[in-house]
Amino acid sequence: MEFIKTTHIDFLRSARLFSTLSALAVAACVAILATLGMQYGVEFSGGTQLIVRFERTPEIDSIRAALDADLAAVIQTFDDPATNQVLIRIAEADVEEATEQLDMRAHRALGDLAERYAGNPVVESSTEIVGPIVGAELQRKAVQLTVVALFFQLLYIAIRFKGAVWGSGATVAAVHDILVTLGFLALARYEITLNVIAALLTIVGYSVNDTIVIFDRARENLRQRRKVPLREIVNEAINQTLSRTLITSGTTFLAMLGLYLFGGEVLRGFAFTMVIGVLIGTYSTIFVACPLVVWWQARSGKAAI
Repeated sequence: MEFIKTTHIDFLRSARLFSTLSALAVAACVAILATLGMQYGVEFSGGTQLIVRFERTPEIDSIRAALDADLAAVIQTFDDPATNQVLIRIAEADVEEATEQLDMRAHRALGDLAERYAGNPVVESSTEIVGPIVGAELQRKAVQLTVVALFFQLLYIAIRFKGAVWGSGATVAAVHDILVTLGFLALARYEITLNVIAALLTIVGYSVNDTIVIFDRARENLRQRRKVPLREIVNEAINQTLSRTLITSGTTFLAMLGLYLFGGEVLRGFAFTMVIGVLIGTYSTIFVACPLVVWWQARSGKAAI
């Protein structure tokens, strides 16, 4: 299936311009992260998470008014609205706060609802408590997991294409995607949760997969036309795989956009991350990874794949 017939666009003609824009975008996102910082969900910051089911359709504003302001609770609908469930996240007030105190805060929140929102009683509730030590450990493991994923994809591509430049190009593009996406998350004030970490790793997979497809086509072309400059080979590979790239990224983007618009508050952070990541990942494959490989080859004088 071809969404677009064979094109002859010179994608690498403005490689220097797009490389400069990408560097500025990364610098801006790093500045945003340093200035605003990231907001972490209960899984990482520690705290209490309650899933409460009410007898009738709950009113978020009434629930927020019923809870004490010092609990600093984040309240949102949970699952299908027909289930009358609400997710209440209470971040820890003190990094030294003990698990017993977190449990007391959960009981306090349920007591507030029973007293001040008695018109719509709680039918069922579940509590998940994450202590500060567990939250810090999850943060560390999330960073380690991302770094390990990037390292192994760098190693795989370097072996697969018989050159570190190919793996480096894909890795730089993936790091570019993660930093820019984190910048958008910080700017939009979305929390970093386990769902968002899963979305970030998925973005890395999408970006690397697109890059490998282009690199593999470039390798096939180079074997048949060894005297043709690598720049022309890579540009032709981008054009030959453009239809596949647009179909894969486009369908994923539309699915995630629908999830962001209609999937509810719980999945909004995940969907937002995927929407931004798919767009940035598609861009970086063409305008970051490929120009880097061509630039490296021009400096080293090697083009073997």
